[in-house]
Amino acid sequence: MSEELREWREKNLNSISCSFCAAKWYNASLHLGHGFTNSCHLPLPHPIDLEEIKTNPSALHNTKHKKEMRRMMLTGIKPAECSYCWKIEDIGRGNISDRVYKSQIYKEEDIAALKDIPWYQDIPLKTVEISFDRICNFACSYCNSGYSTTWGKDIRNNGAYQKFKTSSAGAYYADGSWSEVYGKYGEDNPYVKAFLDWWPELSQTLEEIRITGGEPSQSHNFWQFMELMKKHPAKNLRLAINSNLGLNEATVQKLIDITKEVEVKEFDIYTSNESYGKHAEYIRDGLKYDIWRNNVVKVIENANIRQLVIMMTINSLCLFSITEFLDDMLEIKGKYGAHKLIVDFNILRWPAFMSPLTLPDDIKHDLHGKLSMWWRKHKKNPLINMHEGAQIERLIDYIEVVSRGHNSTEMDKSLQYHDFKSFFNQYDIRRNKNFNETFPELSEWYDSLEIDLTIPDVRVTDGRITHYEAGEYESDIKNNNE
Repeated sequence: MSEELREWREKNLNSISCSFCAAKWYNASLHLGHGFTNSCHLPLPHPIDLEEIKTNPSALHNTKHKKEMRRMMLTGIKPAECSYCWKIEDIGRGNISDRVYKSQIYKEEDIAALKDIPWYQDIPLKTVEISFDRICNFACSYCNSGYSTTWGKDIRNNGAYQKFKTSSAGAYYADGSWSEVYGKYGEDNPYVKAFLDWWPELSQTLEEIRITGGEPSQSHNFWQFMELMKKHPAKNLRLAINSNLGLNEATVQKLIDITKEVEVKEFDIYTSNESYGKHAEYIRDGLKYDIWRNNVVKVIENANIRQLVIMMTINSLCLFSITEFLDDMLEIKGKYGAHKLIVDFNILRWPAFMSPLTLPDDIKHDLHGKLSMWWRKHKKNPLINMHEGAQIERLIDYIEVVSRGHNSTEMDKSLQYHDFKSFFNQYDIRRNKNFNETFPELSEWYDSLEIDLTIPDVRVTDGRITHYEAGEYESDIKNNNE
């Protein structure tokens, strides 16, 4: 199933260099709430030059950092920030990394042209993912306050999460107020202004825009942009909106209506889930599985969309019901068509202690066997398209072969085990959940883990981390919840 993709990679990417990825030129993720960008969702975001965008809005995308990454790729150097793709390819079984999927959406002649364009030249965007702010009604376990106001509320009410040994847990210290430089709702945000000013021009050449958050349907900036799109039709544009679809009837209807009011070439809806029932509700705090599924069907049946895509963030806990979830999605596919609903697999690396690689080897082996058996049964299912199949195969190999998810991830598994227990112990208290009841298969291992209570507690004030007497946080949290 992957042979065609491997041939495409050799012809269009490796013929330029072994590290080439067109996303570094043609794609951007723009985090306008706090002025950061990256070339896709895999490298960490970096800051946008506020002064440069005042005279050159395309510098929202064409940053000095990104241009340096382009220079490296043209000379065959593999940027460390793209290590996820190198790890997938280094498995050695012909696996397809995301640089293929993220490049394949562009015309072959447009990719080939890049080798003759100076690396320091500004390049017009073809595809963009944009977030106006972090307003969100969910607080998923693997997310953080930088992307969710509900996460921020947890930390404001209960204080920073405590007792961590790995650096990737640092995201659970702050309440996200650092990202609200321009107010909670992003009023007078110069990054948003630059994008809106750029839109009349950008709309005529851009091929695809994907709007994410937070939860866009909760954002004033999102609906403001929808009104701007009505004034500047983009008839050659694919418009996609990310929504958790954990919405009330009125908001779902408003989202359905906008798919009929904005004039674009194609309209897609993206949503997120990766596990079934009570597992999904544990992992994605705020989600009610039945409501989410009903909204998925409602959008497919009533919205003017080409397709609905399920973005799966593959974390350790979702593996316990990932096959049940895929069975449920196949049921929807069977009713509405193989290409009306698409599943897309994204393997979580941050925080490292939630990676599927963190699980103890014996349990990981059993879950790998369960997924492998499911795939053998469904490999020839016509409801599963080529990219979905290749991603399933990639996940199966990743779980089996890869031992370390990121170049800077702490290698000592005991550190990750410690932070796994420390995080979910606090998560249960704060969110009124129960890890052992939800994942009984892990309870014996989970109960055997101990939290180091001698680690100094953390308090964050105005972005500064300070330490105070160990043990204070638990009584504070319990008192707040009571």
